[in-house]
Amino acid sequence: MRLLFAALAGSIFGTGLLLSGMTDTVKVQGWLDFFGNWDPALAFVMGGAILPMAVAWRFTPNRQPVLGGAFPGRPSTQLDTKLIGGSVLFGMGWALTGLCPGPALASLSWGGTGGLLFLAAMLAGMWAAPMVRTRLDGVAARGYSSKMDIRPISPAYAVSPQIAPEDMPAIVAAGFKTVLCNRPDAEVPPGLQAAAIGAAAKAAGLRFVENPITHQTLAQTVAPQYAAMAGSDGPVLAYCASGTRSSIVWSLGQAKLQPADAIIAATAKAGYELSGLRAQLDELAKG
Repeated sequence: MRLLFAALAGSIFGTGLLLSGMTDTVKVQGWLDFFGNWDPALAFVMGGAILPMAVAWRFTPNRQPVLGGAFPGRPSTQLDTKLIGGSVLFGMGWALTGLCPGPALASLSWGGTGGLLFLAAMLAGMWAAPMVRTRLDGVAARGYSSKMDIRPISPAYAVSPQIAPEDMPAIVAAGFKTVLCNRPDAEVPPGLQAAAIGAAAKAAGLRFVENPITHQTLAQTVAPQYAAMAGSDGPVLAYCASGTRSSIVWSLGQAKLQPADAIIAATAKAGYELSGLRAQLDELAKG
């Protein structure tokens, strides 16, 4: 059933691309020709996609899709070199060819040799990207300096940006008993992935728990987070890229335990402004 609806959604998406002219490379490139024959059609297409998604984000928290799985969460607001560099490369390719992945697939029926070449190049890039990223991550890890910045949110729970294996003595000295990893391995080089951090934590006598959080799986990580906290015999240090996700998941778990104002104040004191969660916290408190 899910495959059927996926095929239906893909068909609707492809039809929308055709009707809007987004498979017309000249029309797409015209959007970028600000000082020439500018064509604003792409702006209306993007607006037509963004506005319904904004409404969906408003009504999907704490709801489950009828066909299973999970609704996608709000995109991350964190900017890093990978996001910026990838966006620039994507934009350059889009501007030069007038195609991006969706229209490229749709163009197979009419794009001829040029469409096939673009699709082949796109697939080759997708295949090579993980290897290039691994190589770059290895270089970055060799020059990595710790970003640990322990910020208490409650007497038993603190958060930090990414920690490193060499931070363990300081974590022990600060009185923590459990290190809780909320960062997916895909975001960091091998030397900072859960296996490396976990080995260092256990060698230092600390309990180590993995609960990787993405914006798509945020709601499902609250229960494991609190189970890990309950199983600790002392204060817990949770970490992710900046500490924000570790703060959010703590906040969601507190919704039925204390008022939203108190939760938002606690995270704000630690440097995380989460007032945008108020509606979700109020909804969880009622449930």
